[in-house]
Order: sequence, then C-alpha cells, then structure tokens
Amino acid sequence: PPPSPTAPSPTPPSPTPPTGGPTDMELCTSANRGDCWCGSNGVDTYIMYPDVFQRCLHTYLPPGASETNPAPVLISVSGYGTHGMSATSNIVKAAEYYGFAAMSIGATGQGDGAGGFGLEFPNGGVANPSVYKSCGAEDSREWAYIETVLDFIKNDPSLDESKVYLEGFSQNSMFAAYIAVCWADRIAGLWQGGSGLAKTFHTPIVPGKQAQCSFDAYDMNGNTCCETDFCNECTWWPLYPRTCEHKLVDCIAAYTNDNIACGSDWYMYEAMVAEGNDARLLSFPVPEGGGGGHQNPKNQYAWMTGCLGIVDSCSAECEVSFGQCVDDYVGSSSDAFAACEANISVLGGCVAGCAPTLAMLSKSEEPVATLSEGKFGTASDLPAHSGTAPQPACQSAFGDFTVAPSNSCTPPEGSGAKAGIMEECPAIDGM
Repeated sequence: PPPSPTAPSPTPPSPTPPTGGPTDMELCTSANRGDCWCGSNGVDTYIMYPDVFQRCLHTYLPPGASETNPAPVLISVSGYGTHGMSATSNIVKAAEYYGFAAMSIGATGQGDGAGGFGLEFPNGGVANPSVYKSCGAEDSREWAYIETVLDFIKNDPSLDESKVYLEGFSQNSMFAAYIAVCWADRIAGLWQGGSGLAKTFHTPIVPGKQAQCSFDAYDMNGNTCCETDFCNECTWWPLYPRTCEHKLVDCIAAYTNDNIACGSDWYMYEAMVAEGNDARLLSFPVPEGGGGGHQNPKNQYAWMTGCLGIVDSCSAECEVSFGQCVDDYVGSSSDAFAACEANISVLGGCVAGCAPTLAMLSKSEEPVATLSEGKFGTASDLPAHSGTAPQPACQSAFGDFTVAPSNSCTPPEGSGAKAGIMEECPAIDGM
C-alpha cells in the first residue's frame, strides 16, 4: 500500500489555456493533449472541452475489473493543475492493491479562484437558506465536466456506478463536497481531508475568505473583503448538504492543530447528520514529537478506503493478528501500520486488499472517532453517536465571531450570516 501521495509533474500549462476541441471525451495523444498530461503504463487520459476551457480525466482500471466484476471508483479532485497520474502515483498503487478504479480530475490554466484554484465553485461562492445548493448547468462552468465524467463511469460496464467515491484535501475536498451533494444520486460517499463546512460569521476562516466574502468581493478586494464587502447574503460555503432521499457517507478528517480546518470539520459533521447522512468525524490529535497541521493523516489511502468502505473491511480475526503485528514492530506507529499491511497476507484471517478497520487504522494514528450511524467501512456494529458531536479539541478556538473572533476578518458592525427557512425536500411517493 502506498505512503503519502506523490503525483507526477505535468507539463506546465500554457499562459493562455487551450480553447476549442471535442465536447465529449477523447483519448489523450501527443497531438491533442493541449495542457493535459497524457497517461501511460496502465493510466489512460481523456480530454474534453465541456465549456470554454480544456479539462482532463485520468483513469486507472485495476486488474480483474470486468463486466462481471465491476470495480468501485475513487475520484481524486484537484483544482490546482491538471492532476496527472502515472503508474507510480500513490493513488494508483492504492487502487491496484485494494482493487478500485482510480480517477483524477483537475483544471487547466485559468486558475481564477482563490489561491489559483482552477475549478469553479457554484453561484459565485454564495450559499444561504434561499439558495442552499446551486446544482444547475448555469451555476458553474464545471457542471458539464462533472456530468461527462459520471456518464463515462456509467457507460463503462467494468466500473460500478453504484460505488463512486470522491476524495480531496483542503479546498479540493470542498469541491468534492459540491460534487457529492449536487450529484448525490450518483455518489456514494466522500473523504474530506483538512476541511469541512465554512460558516459565515464563524471561525475558522478559510484562506480565500469563502463564506465571509463572495467570489467577486474577494477577487476585487483580496484579504480586505471582510472589511470592505462582507457577504451578508452568505450562510455557508461551498453549500449546505441537504441531499433529501439520496444519502451520503462523509468521512471528515483533520488534525486538532490544523488552524484552517479544525472546527469546520465539526460544522460539516453536524450539518450532514442533520440531513440524515452518515457522517464519520475523525479528529486527529497532534502526533507525539510534532507534526499534524494542515495535511491528511499518515497512510491516507488506507484511511480513505477503510473509512468509506470502498472495498470490504478486513475480518475480526485479521484485526487481532494485524494489531499484534503492529505491536511487535520496532519503529513509528505509522511505519508499523504500513509494514504490516504490506505483509498482511501472512497474518491470520487476513486477505490482501481488504479495507482496514477503524481498530487497525488506529494503530497508525488514533483519532477521536464520532460515527453518526455506528458504521465504518462495511462494518456496522460500532458505537453510534446520538445528539451533538463532541467538539474537536482544536488548538485555535472556533465558533461565532462573538465567541471566537477572527484576527483576519473583521466585518462592519451589524454584519452577520443570512438567516431564513430552507425549502423542504420534495415528497417521495409512498412515503
């Protein structure tokens, strides 16, 4: 199983992104690649022009995937470049080991979002009770791109369209949340590393001031937008996760010394649970000796696969023998986890490629885990938390500005989040 991810460096995008080309997917070649990095050695790349700008889709299909044995899919999101994959990328190594199909989506060179983010969030970054999610073609230039990617999965019989998952880190996971909520009828779950839900007039403040400022306000005023053009029409960012009859699994992970994310993870957990979704909050303490901060946990693809249940969880017998293996290892706990998983086939009751259980993963790093439905992976017999989740022990206080004010966002007196009543979910026949 792979360690932390290292993606290949794509060819730097051209100063002006290529425009014009096929609206449907076309296999990437040296002749048509534009700004996309064409995959090889088992990785196929497709290009398209769903809007004005070029978009790429990188794909890897694990051995054994077929019409009679369709593979689950994990889509990795990155708005910082084209997000190329190679046979040596850690997501591909994880896909080969666990048996899921890996895909990655990204943007070409316009980078007009916060921090140079190239994928466009919907509705100019404004979400409130009246417009709690903006899921139409007119709301984001990426709508056709996402539709095309999901149709690609649907039309490939070797892929299991009922088991499509998303993962992202920081702003990328916010975009993953947009996709998951807007296409909840086609997405099974998502991993949100180093993020959650941003709330207006609440800390923590995300780097692009989203939820405090609209996209246009930040674009015009930068970091002073809170003082000059605070978004009194905003309530959340990127959206509120009302998915109605389509329920999601959301694994939300952050370190307690992640000053960008800690607190927003709790907001998203509470919102997901309020909407009947299966939320799994993983609050990681600062590792002994330091570390943590704004990053995914060690052995991140094991955590993603294990928490989401992309493949079947390891057995109870395997959990015991694996734990003994880690306890006997000399070295760091995260290294011990990786070493024992690399040799898992010789451990009692274990099958190579099974998804690690929470107990197994906690041998790598032990988070405070709050499970709204008592589920982790494909196991459903863990303690379920009812009521408000315990707040993460964040190193920086979080909450309403009146309780936990921000040093980087000081809106004018009288400012605040937009309140209101959200539209009810439509009635379902027979319910």
